[in-house]
Amino acid sequence: VAKAIDAGKYNFAIAFQERIKIDDEKMKFYEDLAEMYVGDDVSPDFYGWVFPKYDHVGVGTGTVVNRPAIKQYQNAIRKRCEKKIEGGKILKIEAHPIPEHYRPKRVLSRAALV
Repeated sequence: VAKAIDAGKYNFAIAFQERIKIDDEKMKFYEDLAEMYVGDDVSPDFYGWVFPKYDHVGVGTGTVVNRPAIKQYQNAIRKRCEKKIEGGKILKIEAHPIPEHYRPKRVLSRAALV
């Protein structure tokens, strides 16, 4: 739809996350806790995270200003939390763009970008 209505360009962050299965004992640490990490090693303009999921954790980071270095930042967040995810198995790797703002044009005739 965005191409069809010539919605225009927009800036975006890239988010990268690994879903990691850790043992039940380590998962107990995250029963009532999510972690956020800041610092240029995990991202110059975003944050790193360890978010508990149902039976695993999501470990990731993001950036707008240096998207080509996303894997470097991911390695850094893994290093920061390595003792908590040690022995874990990667279940899935995900990467997604996150828009910083709306596209310049969102409606044209009967087409809408939502």
